Amino acid sequence: MAAAVLAAALTLGMPAQPPAIHTPKHENTGAQASAYQGRFYSERYERFRLCVGQREGRFQYWGTGSNGRYQGTFQMTPELVTGAAWMMTRELKATYPERWRAIRDELLNTPGHEWSRFYQDMAFFTILSWRGPGTGARHWAGGRYSCRP
Repeated sequence: MAAAVLAAALTLGMPAQPPAIHTPKHENTGAQASAYQGRFYSERYERFRLCVGQREGRFQYWGTGSNGRYQGTFQMTPELVTGAAWMMTRELKATYPERWRAIRDELLNTPGHEWSRFYQDMAFFTILSWRGPGTGARHWAGGRYSCRP
């Protein structure tokens, strides 16, 4: 019973079917509300996400910076992208028990700037609150102007 309650809590706000990892460029351009609304999502940090997304990648989810070193609209390093994929595993496993491993493996084998809006937003919120609400904000400190969680 407790496992079922935990699984239901982890999947709240997640799409019934796993979103595609790759989506057309036009679907990955422009500021919109977070495509991810799962376990780590918090409306409290939506303004922070919008600020970081604009400052870092101008909401060109497909973009790269510094000769490809920084990936996606949140300009994550390849190491952070890999870490995010591993961090997202628990929620993926609870939400998509039949497909989680294939999704996680595809994320691990795909550069972050090729991830769809959904998975980049999921990575952002997972990193941001992995160790508690807002604790990962330091990954996006600095820049042309300040974004505050």
